[in-house]
Amino acid sequence: MAPWQGSLLHRPCTTALFRPTTFPQECRVTRGPRRRPLVAVAVSVALSVGLLSPAAADETVDPAAAPALPAQFTLDGAGFGHGVGMSQWGAYGMAKAGYDAASIVTHYYTGTQVVPAQDDMDIRVALLYQTKRVSMRSEALDPTGGAVEVTVGPTVVVGSPLDTFMFKVRDGQVWVTREAGGQTTDLGVAATATVHWAGTRTPGTAPGGPTLMNVARNASGLDTSGHRYRYGSIDVVPVSTKQGVELNVVNSVRIHDEYLYGISEVSSSWPDAALQAQVMASRTYAISKIDSGVRQSCSCHVDDGGGPYADQTFTGWGKASAAMGERWVAAVDATKTSDTTGNAILYNGKAIRAFYSASSGGATQDVRDVWGGELPYVVSVPDPWMKNPDNPDASWQVIVPQAKMAALFGVPAVTSVDVIQRDTSGAVKAVSATLPDGQTVSRTGPQFAGGLGLKSRYVNTIDGRMGPPLPSFDVAAPAPTAEVPQAAPEQPAPAAAATVSLLTPADITVRKGKRYKVVGVVRPAEKKLKVWRQKLVDGEWRTVAKERTNKKGRYRFVIRDAGKKATGTFRVLVVKKKDVVGVSPEFAVRLR
Repeated sequence: MAPWQGSLLHRPCTTALFRPTTFPQECRVTRGPRRRPLVAVAVSVALSVGLLSPAAADETVDPAAAPALPAQFTLDGAGFGHGVGMSQWGAYGMAKAGYDAASIVTHYYTGTQVVPAQDDMDIRVALLYQTKRVSMRSEALDPTGGAVEVTVGPTVVVGSPLDTFMFKVRDGQVWVTREAGGQTTDLGVAATATVHWAGTRTPGTAPGGPTLMNVARNASGLDTSGHRYRYGSIDVVPVSTKQGVELNVVNSVRIHDEYLYGISEVSSSWPDAALQAQVMASRTYAISKIDSGVRQSCSCHVDDGGGPYADQTFTGWGKASAAMGERWVAAVDATKTSDTTGNAILYNGKAIRAFYSASSGGATQDVRDVWGGELPYVVSVPDPWMKNPDNPDASWQVIVPQAKMAALFGVPAVTSVDVIQRDTSGAVKAVSATLPDGQTVSRTGPQFAGGLGLKSRYVNTIDGRMGPPLPSFDVAAPAPTAEVPQAAPEQPAPAAAATVSLLTPADITVRKGKRYKVVGVVRPAEKKLKVWRQKLVDGEWRTVAKERTNKKGRYRFVIRDAGKKATGTFRVLVVKKKDVVGVSPEFAVRLR
């Protein structure tokens, strides 16, 4: 979640912040043929660290003065993940205590409102990131399903569950073959390949009922569980990497239902309010990523949680079809406010970067203490609800061997380790190790947690010592309410959300030098709303024209001379009082 790529998420061992580091399992001291006295061992350790001069080694050392080296260190802590934004187990605890979804999310995201926002746009989800090959096969969900359409340049082929389609790189492009009945057919090479299947909004020429698309890196993987997708379409896109040209596999799905039905971040058995809070956070995060544009390295807005961006976990059909999956689908449906909108979390009228993690350690983290920067709605707030007994990470204990702890600090041995600084939330900011000669070496909180592979930076004590005291929070909270919370008085009221529709096709083909129009309507209708036409350039949206709506909410852009600058991917924004209140679906303009 750039610039906070590990943001969202509750995978502390997959983000840069908590990436495990491999250390030697033991620090060996060269031994002679006979056991040396304890004094000599202590002097040898001091020499190896460079703490004693050779002359000092000849001096008599009092054995009683040599500090004992502990065999291990006991760390007591809590939480799992980066701790920024909503605590998922905290949301679970709030729901069990009777809070509704709006109360939950507005507690964790300070100064926000729950407001209907447009969410019927497609989002590009990376299923496979920079792979050498991929295999696909359709699966019928009823007797009429199973048809699949594969397009490779001018070639369009309709297949069935008996066909396996394989995609590889050839000459910097996508090469597609089909295997059926032991025979392989070359379907050609093209700049991209697109897959549609029956029972979706865009089946192409694939007839029939509900169908799944099975996607794996190789043909043998198709026989394993998971990686089935019910909705949308799939693009296979070549991308240049340091290792040469590789393939991105991207599922385009509608946020409103198709994407959200496949989000698998919490158990479907959780209370309704906790599920709905997760839906709103996931919807809001997705909308914010649409606003950020397509990432070139993955050809996507978000990855499925397994890629390099640690975005939301998207398992496609696996979520809805799993045990109690109907409860998750019901939670998504319960947060819809129309056919094109759903409840989202807004700050000053804009969708927030709705970061979340599995569990804090008692208070959430301020974004400044984790990734830097400043977001007024992502500050530290009390999270006593994470201490509910169902949370497996409400508390934890880790035993660290002497050798591993010493290796973390880059020394042969340490006598003690202490927390010396804490963040606002109580998470460890810095630790210090004391060496046998009394000198100290320090590490930052991220270095400490990452080097030891801890679940979080919420370390409360080391060998029973707390160091700086943990913050004391007032755990009292407002009574549960079904009302949508209002923004804090000092915050300006957000602009109302608007639905922005296109009355022109999503694909516009024009002759070079000819005139064409982009026409649409904004609801609710309002005269003289600012309407901006934007073009996607190098992954960023750039405003290329501005107009205003008429009294019926209609807008019109006239492009009088279609040329290279008039082609590409576009969208329309509606702006009110400097806030974006609506965005249209994307549309493409091409020259004949």
